[in-house]
Amino acid sequence: MMNAISLALTSPMLSGGGGAGGDPDRYMFFATRNRMPSGSIVTAASGTNYVCTKVVVNTPQYKTRTFRFHLSGFASTEGGNAPQETVVTGTIGTPGNSVVADAMFIRAAGVFYQCTFAGLNTVTVADQTNGAWTDELTIPDVASESEIEIWLFYHTAVGEKIWPVYRIQKHRGERVWGAGDLATLLAFKDTPLADSTAALDSNYATVTQPQYYGPDFMVAKGDWDGRPVALAVVDSLGEARQQFSAAADARGNLGWFRRWLDRDGGIGRIPHLMIGMPGNGSVRELTGTGAAIATRRWAVLDEITAFNNNKKPFTVIANQMNDTAATYTQFFNTNYRSLITRLRARYPGVKIVALPPLGRTVSTRTVTLTSIGTVVTATIASGINGLTTGQTVSISGATQTEYNGNVVITVTGPNSFTYNFAGSATSPATGTIAANDLYLRASYQSFSANNTWPADSTDASGKWRLRADILAKTSACCDDAIDTYAAWVSGERDGVWPGMLELSSTVVTVQSGTDGVATYTTIEVADASIFGPEQEISTYAGPDGLARLSTTSIGSISGNTITISIPRSTVLPVGSIVRPSVTPDGVHPYGAVIDRVATGIPQSEKVKFNP
Repeated sequence: MMNAISLALTSPMLSGGGGAGGDPDRYMFFATRNRMPSGSIVTAASGTNYVCTKVVVNTPQYKTRTFRFHLSGFASTEGGNAPQETVVTGTIGTPGNSVVADAMFIRAAGVFYQCTFAGLNTVTVADQTNGAWTDELTIPDVASESEIEIWLFYHTAVGEKIWPVYRIQKHRGERVWGAGDLATLLAFKDTPLADSTAALDSNYATVTQPQYYGPDFMVAKGDWDGRPVALAVVDSLGEARQQFSAAADARGNLGWFRRWLDRDGGIGRIPHLMIGMPGNGSVRELTGTGAAIATRRWAVLDEITAFNNNKKPFTVIANQMNDTAATYTQFFNTNYRSLITRLRARYPGVKIVALPPLGRTVSTRTVTLTSIGTVVTATIASGINGLTTGQTVSISGATQTEYNGNVVITVTGPNSFTYNFAGSATSPATGTIAANDLYLRASYQSFSANNTWPADSTDASGKWRLRADILAKTSACCDDAIDTYAAWVSGERDGVWPGMLELSSTVVTVQSGTDGVATYTTIEVADASIFGPEQEISTYAGPDGLARLSTTSIGSISGNTITISIPRSTVLPVGSIVRPSVTPDGVHPYGAVIDRVATGIPQSEKVKFNP
């Protein structure tokens, strides 16, 4: 394997130092943490309609000195019709309120520098417009791998709307302050680590944490050394729908793709901008008008090229998109390749590197339930495929709720198991009933529709044919590919996520809980280093560690003390096994698997981003 030095000697993109291999007068994407506006719009409240957001970004492995930042006048949807740019402050087609940026500063090495907009210290960003750029700001050299704070002061009238961008990562020094006037907020420049305003700082580390306004596109000049700079076209996996603020690493990265790109390995950290968002669909990206528009962000890219001496702020396109469809023809040609056609037309000659998809499975089985007295018999039409006597299974969906819950099972046949309950007057149970092992074992997973392994003729509309076509560069769908499969797949079974039993675990060292009634908020374990904030964990007991005691989420970690997000009362004896969860939905990995993917793709693959 080539190290960074030998790669630099053989790659013209990395042959120079001090900017000799690049272009010191070219604006390039440079900042970690950048995000396109999307999410739930924010309504200005009385007493906090003036807002200051402090966002912290990190710089590349070379000096930067000249900066421009962009404030958008629109946001994109998430979910079914993403990335359409139709989250606006008014009605589509009828502009709503504007947001006034009262002041903007960057703070580097402890010094504030004010940004201007067409020579003014303030700008009004109108709804349903591309937005506004700061003027060129040249400051003393910012050392490589530094932090830059971006302070944006803005307001609207009470009751008006503000576009969402960032969930504040307060463990990295980010803050959000609110007040009824600008002067009160400007005073925080003297106390930059003062606590955020409580009314705005809600639901930290959850999907419902509010998102606040800030710059999306960020570019800089400096001693760019010619290394690849990526424009990443991504969906919910690339834009980390499954991780939120508290899980960010020291450089602000969330999700496996950002972490992998920004890791200091192979040819080094790859500066990048991710232009997608959760729920992104390749068939809708870079197309549409009016109420289906998804071209505004790309128009902003054109603005960069215009003030950048007709040069793009990136050198390579990384395509992580992997949405599905009903048939493979629609999936590969109508959706996936149509975006490639639009990208090649817009950026002729730019290399496109694709990353094949991650898994899509379920850990549930539809079951029928009958009972005699206090014993329930569950029958699975498709076979048990991995359940074990003594393990906990979650039963849900029975109309008669006494059947539902977390139950310890006894396997009684190739497709049946029993468990005890309080009894019922109804047998069989009615409803759409499911048995779920919460991804304890890889062998219990089944494939979601259109995703059946292997990638052969039976996989008529699945992701695994997409992986095969990407790796083969079929129909010019990419110029090169970086495979993801080995980084995430179970070591026990092809095409599925690892089970909890395949991930690292630890044990409880001090009993939590006393009587099953009194609550607690912390758990002491032998080794908390295997976990991260916001990660879901399950605690197990029993001789084989298969009987689930509790499932909860980590709020924070200090040493080997885990603070959980919601108080629990279940007694966790010393020696109980604590395991990280795998995925909430079979699509988006939780933290432990995100780390597995980010470390599992070889850093040497980054050389494929070179021309």
